[in-house]
Amino acid sequence: MFEVVIGLEVHCQLNTKTKIFCGCSTSFGEEPNTHVCPTCLALPGALPVLNSQAVKKAISFGKAINATVNKKSVFDRKNYFYPDLSKSYQISQLEKPICVGGAVRYKLDGVEKSTRLNNIHMEEDAGKSVHDAKLGKSFVDFNRCGVPLIEIVTEPDMHSADEAVETLNSIKETLVDIGV
Repeated sequence: MFEVVIGLEVHCQLNTKTKIFCGCSTSFGEEPNTHVCPTCLALPGALPVLNSQAVKKAISFGKAINATVNKKSVFDRKNYFYPDLSKSYQISQLEKPICVGGAVRYKLDGVEKSTRLNNIHMEEDAGKSVHDAKLGKSFVDFNRCGVPLIEIVTEPDMHSADEAVETLNSIKETLVDIGV
């Protein structure tokens, strides 16, 4: 006999006008590689500046789900090669995330339930690989590089697909309700 145990890692784009470490636009659907600069491409000498609106929005979500907002959070480099990650590392939070704990609540079949959160951490998005089957070639669009995300990491509290769906719905409703 097996027991279903589900934990989630949910990436959510923060609705800021600019990227997490530069002033480039987060506008979606534009021509490839038109919202890029030396910082989001990680060119030598380019220095990141943290977007305060992204921080405020991450904290807002943490408060909405009763998480503890850490007085100190730190960004780390997560090193890996991916074709649409121009610098071969992602700036993320691992050891000291912006928020820890908290829970999302929902009803399932009339029963009040909750899913505990392990942490909420901020990170930047990677670019986008575009594969053209007709040409037999792949291209990279770096417009998404640096778009601010929060990653919401749950505890493994869910024991059915329905509980996972309701947890996701609760997360989405909270994010939308508070304008994050």
